[in-house]
Amino acid sequence: MNELCDTLETFIDGELAPVDAENFRHHLTRCHACEARMKELLALELIADDALHASGDTLPFVRPPSLLKRRRTWMMVVPLALAAGLAAWVLVTRPASSTDSSELWLGQTPGRTLEARLTHPGADRHRPYEVMRSGGDKPRALSLRELAKLEEAGDERGIASAYLLRGDPAQAGAFLDKLDASPDLDSDRAALALQRGAPEEALALADRALKQRPEHAQALWNRGLALKALGLSLQAAEAFDRVAAMKEPGWSDEAAQRATELRRQEEEQRKGWKGAKQRCDDMVLGGGVLSPAEVERYPGLSRLCFYDALRTATLAERVESLRPLAVQLDRVDGGTHLEDALRRAARVDFEARAPLAKEYVRLTRGELAPAARDTLIAKLREARQEDILLGALLFVSDPRQHEEEYRALALATKDPWFALLAEERQAKADLQRGQAPRALTRLTVALRTCDSEQRFSYRCLELLRNLSLVERQLHRPVEARTHGLAALARARGGREWSKEFRLIQELGQVAIFHGDLSLARAYMEEAILRTPERCEDHELPYANLALAYYRTFDFAGAREQLDRAAKCGRPPSLARAFVIADLAHTHARSDMDADLLTRGLAAIRTTPASLEAAGDGPMLRHIEGRFFVEQDRRRGQALLRQAITEAAPLLASDVTARKARVYSYTSLILDAAHHGELEKALALFAEERSLALPERCALGVTVDDERTALVARDASGRLLGHYDADRRQRLEGVEGLVPAKLVDALRDCPSVDVLARPPVLGKPGLLPPDLAWTYRVAPPPPASSPHAQRRLVVADVNAPAELRLPSLRAWSPPDAEDSSLSTLKGASATPTQVLRAMHEATEVQIHAHGVVDPHVADGSLLVLSPEEQGGRYALTAADVQGQRLLGRPVVLLAACHAAHSTTYFHETFGLPVAFVEAGARAVLAATQEIPDTEASAFFEPVLERIRAGIPAALVLRDARQDWLRSRGSAWVRQVLLFE
Repeated sequence: MNELCDTLETFIDGELAPVDAENFRHHLTRCHACEARMKELLALELIADDALHASGDTLPFVRPPSLLKRRRTWMMVVPLALAAGLAAWVLVTRPASSTDSSELWLGQTPGRTLEARLTHPGADRHRPYEVMRSGGDKPRALSLRELAKLEEAGDERGIASAYLLRGDPAQAGAFLDKLDASPDLDSDRAALALQRGAPEEALALADRALKQRPEHAQALWNRGLALKALGLSLQAAEAFDRVAAMKEPGWSDEAAQRATELRRQEEEQRKGWKGAKQRCDDMVLGGGVLSPAEVERYPGLSRLCFYDALRTATLAERVESLRPLAVQLDRVDGGTHLEDALRRAARVDFEARAPLAKEYVRLTRGELAPAARDTLIAKLREARQEDILLGALLFVSDPRQHEEEYRALALATKDPWFALLAEERQAKADLQRGQAPRALTRLTVALRTCDSEQRFSYRCLELLRNLSLVERQLHRPVEARTHGLAALARARGGREWSKEFRLIQELGQVAIFHGDLSLARAYMEEAILRTPERCEDHELPYANLALAYYRTFDFAGAREQLDRAAKCGRPPSLARAFVIADLAHTHARSDMDADLLTRGLAAIRTTPASLEAAGDGPMLRHIEGRFFVEQDRRRGQALLRQAITEAAPLLASDVTARKARVYSYTSLILDAAHHGELEKALALFAEERSLALPERCALGVTVDDERTALVARDASGRLLGHYDADRRQRLEGVEGLVPAKLVDALRDCPSVDVLARPPVLGKPGLLPPDLAWTYRVAPPPPASSPHAQRRLVVADVNAPAELRLPSLRAWSPPDAEDSSLSTLKGASATPTQVLRAMHEATEVQIHAHGVVDPHVADGSLLVLSPEEQGGRYALTAADVQGQRLLGRPVVLLAACHAAHSTTYFHETFGLPVAFVEAGARAVLAATQEIPDTEASAFFEPVLERIRAGIPAALVLRDARQDWLRSRGSAWVRQVLLFE
């Protein structure tokens, strides 16, 4: 025994700190004395349990308080393998029971507390759903006897279901992990995700189950719940309709009721908003003023209409009639801004104002052509009718026109509504000038005025919505999703049905960017269901649905969505044109596509307002080239080359331009490889990264949906290639992607430069571990005078306590007298300090925890010490981007998952690539977990040999092979080199 044994009872009672409890779990699996003592404690509990539940005329038994606590907590803290053994021991010490017992599935209660459905027959008997209020009885804990019976029967699904019914997702998940993949497992995992409050994950799992078994009742039910949790009411109702049609006792009736109620609520919201909008429009035309109840229910819409009603007022009496509305709205948002506007309006010359106000009414109704609109603006300017002018300028679609004039007028009102609107409009102008980072900064600063009290919520939701759009332009889907959801929450809170409708579509686009195709389809289908009568509103949803189907290799499904969009009679949008071009190389192409695409691109080019960013021009050229390279190679190649040229000046500031360039190279490389032009294909791989054409020992790899192209040049300079279009599911891993004949051809190479393009770049296992190879990300830096050695080590960080990360071993330098070495430790190792210290370093080592959290960052992040101001602790790829590492360092990221990257079709976004692009000459990082006890022993000799001038690829290969032979730790296979 040791001192850990003394903490057994505290451990069972659940009173140890999380880190100490985790350490004790590991101790418990190896300590026979503790295991025996635990059995004794549990035996006492079982005696107490039998006495408590004994029947007949027995004296009452009072259970000891500590045993009561153990009853609730022991299964939560015991390691699963030991728990199963203890349960088996219990089985032989207690009377047998049936796994079909009502008590096991909580069948003794009249209602169920789990809203989701489970696939285990015993757990899927219908009872009415009851929401448990605080203070209600909690489900009885799963007894050892019941657990043992299920364990003996090998019924892991039953054990998981029993835990789910009792609200214990952690234990349920551990037993679900033991099951083989199946639709039932995906459906149960969806129920688990719902219990954890993760409806997006639940939706993806339910969809995966339904793809294999379309009439899976439990998966359909859980899909409906996930959609309901996401606020996609009509999609949820359709899922419940399908359950209702199955005529299952109890479940079908409840499903029908749920579908009816979801549709009723959505129709009530839709009708309510549309009615308010109609009364709002009537007020602008001189009709009755909105009622206090309507203002309270729709404050944002009411304020919007107040401004227009004031602009169209032609009499002082009409202005005065708006006073109650102004007073109520000022109470909502604070201040006296609207009453001040009333006082200013009451003093104007109504004889001069009236004809201009009437023209403004025509402008709001869409009755003025652009020339007449510009004439009205000139008249308003001349008549000094600033408030009407402020409204009229918003009808100029290009925000770059009258930009400074609008800002000056808006700020002169002293009304925060117009100050926020001015920032929003200038951000749109920044975006159209190709200055997306500037728009991002402007919107971020403006949002600081939006407080939690929901004042000016309408304007704040528009700022959030536009910020999400800018982040989508910058291809930051994590941030775009976060701010889009925040805008959606404000829209729902303010009952802004129209804004909610738009945000649903935009979040669908973000989901496509993020690769969440289940969520994208759900959002887009919901948008179509919400406006069945307006075909013109369906262009964007149909186009994005087509893209979602295309990304899942369902080309026929993509064609069906394109055809649905075509029935609306509108020219293709940019999104629809892109999918038309994508289908050009598939069996789903249409003979009418060339004419449709040409007309659509012409319409877009003649409507500047339809172009969201400066990079849309090169993207249109790419789409044209991508389509025609499949019909007329020479014409298509010329267009793709033109797209690359047009994108070049915009690459620094416009993500759409960068995408157009990358996509154009993709099409050119695939075209060359498909036609056996290997020299040309390899030259394109090199050209894209500004590299010289490799003369030997290089491998180019690209994957685009179902197509793969590889070109290898062996040690003698001989070219070999491979092309196929056989993939039927999205690329996940890359082991086996390179054919054996190409691997064998590269074996005589001292090392191999891999020119991999997204989404292959950054994935482990592309080549065997006995080959020396590196991901070549950028050309070598230009020759310069050597830098003095400056080594930086970041270690012993103070990770935030709320992350509950175990402490890493203290770092100690191999050579304590190394004058070139500087360290950042403890509280000093913050993201800001680390970024600053790296600028001049020639070697950087970061020893920290690595975390993959898609809600915080694309790729992985390094957990550093929190900043004093704000508490930021994460170092992400976005933080490294834009830095200049002047010392051209070798960077070691000795953290779990540090090489984990998020891959898109136009870029691999992660820490290693970000460091190389910032100036690092080499980056070492692993995609998986690194054992804390082995990290320094492996990496220190590697760095020492690299300092001695040995090529990093050779060093890594030799160290990896030696480690596998001597220790057998497979994690070293996941260590990658980027140069």
